[in-house]
Amino acid sequence: MLKKIRMTTSIIVLGLSLYGLISDNNDLLPFTMAGLAVLMVIMGAEELQKDRKSYRSYLFFGVSAFLLLVSIEGFIY
Repeated sequence: MLKKIRMTTSIIVLGLSLYGLISDNNDLLPFTMAGLAVLMVIMGAEELQKDRKSYRSYLFFGVSAFLLLVSIEGFIY
């Protein structure tokens, strides 16, 4: 289930990124970062479901929190 959600989210983020790159539209950058934050949360949840005792899941959650803060700042300014 998480794999399908991850693939869908990554396709959406890739589409937003390509559109912003081709059209030189920087207004979509906060949406792209928010999508990346969601993608990192999903990847962290997959790592936790695999029950791996590694730092990667915590790293995914930390990077996700940072991306979410940066995207919120992008929405405000």
